[in-house]
Order: sequence, then structure tokens, then C-alpha cells
Amino acid sequence: MLEETRRRIEGHWARRFGAPVPGLAPVVIGSTGLLRDAAVVLLLGDHAYVDTPVAHLDDIVAVARDASPAEVLDPQRWAPVADGPVAGPVDHWWADRGTELAGDVDALEDSRRRSLAATVSEDVWREAGFDRPLQASFGVVEDDTVLAASVVTALWGWPLDVGVLVRPDARGRGLGRRVAQAALAAAVGLSGFAAFRVDRGNPAAQRIAAGLGLTRYGTHVSVPLPVG
Repeated sequence: MLEETRRRIEGHWARRFGAPVPGLAPVVIGSTGLLRDAAVVLLLGDHAYVDTPVAHLDDIVAVARDASPAEVLDPQRWAPVADGPVAGPVDHWWADRGTELAGDVDALEDSRRRSLAATVSEDVWREAGFDRPLQASFGVVEDDTVLAASVVTALWGWPLDVGVLVRPDARGRGLGRRVAQAALAAAVGLSGFAAFRVDRGNPAAQRIAAGLGLTRYGTHVSVPLPVG
């Protein structure tokens, strides 16, 4: 990862949490006022940051204050306060102009990309970012069937977030890697860096990220909280 990329990432989180990065304590807990129904926990380097709605601040502090940065990423730790399943951990993988990327797939029309929706659940479609406004999309098509697709969507105001979907009956052929590489290359061209956020429960996507030489920097969990 280029130093410029690291500074951009750390600068975003410093503004987001209103705290210096690295933090003044191993686990920094606070409320930015931006959240209403969830707490976000981020591990960045050796420090963790917890942003929670003000109404839940005392409960969150009680859960997290004696935990190490790594321990606050454990979904089970949040079970006493969570109002549903805790999403994650999700690793943040990064590419930039120092990453060797060579896309070999074509751009994909929106109507063709949408044909993949029938092959996956709504949650998977949404988690891959396929429901968001697109900056770019790429796909592998065989016999007029879209087998795999990737998208570039906005994150932090830049077109840099990459999502990937592969038809269940086309997995194991390396298609996810191909479309991911095309989208990452496009995002780097647009923004200077690119993000590929991958749940740890998705080993295939984790292998794609590592195999493409991306740098993991940042991991988060999202803790749903009751409202009212």
C-alpha cells in the first residue's frame, strides 16, 4: 500500500470518528451522533474505534471498556446489547497505483447485470453493492448468460468500492477474480485507490483479495441496537 493511500484511509476515519488515528487509547469509544440503530466497531492497525448512538453509550462502554482491540471485533462480545445478528467481521482490502492489476473482461450493461439477481438472494445482492448507483460494471458472459459481474460504487464520496457476484453454478472457475480485477483497476483509475470489503465468512472472496495482492487495512463489525 502506498503511503498516500494509508493517509487517505486514516484521514477519513479521523474525520469520521472525530478522534486522532492512531487513537489515544487502544479502544476509543464515543458517539458522533451519526448513528441511530447500530454501533460500528472498527479495528485499524493496533487501535479500535467504537461509534454508538448516545442512547446506548453506557451499555456499549460496559461491554467494550475492558476489551482489547481484537476482542471488540468478536460478534459474541456484543450479544448482551445487540438487537439481532452482528454483521462481520468484514475485512477492508485495498488496491492503489502500486498494485498490479490487469482487467481482461468487458464492461457490462445494466440490464444484463440485473439478470444475476435471480441467482442470488436479495441480501447477497445488496451486500455486494449491486443495488447502489453504479460508476462502472464488468462481466463475464458465455452463451448469452452472465456468469459473473463486478461493480464500482461510491464510498466516502469517491468511486472506489468494489463488489463481486458469481452465479452459483459458475463458481470455482476463477471468474470472481477476473471481474474483481477489472473493477479494482477501474476504481484505481478513477480515484487513485480502491476498496474490496469482504466478510470473513466468505473464504472465496478472501482468497481473491489476497491473490490479487491487495492490502488488508481495517476490519469492522456492525452491531444492531434497539431504537426507542
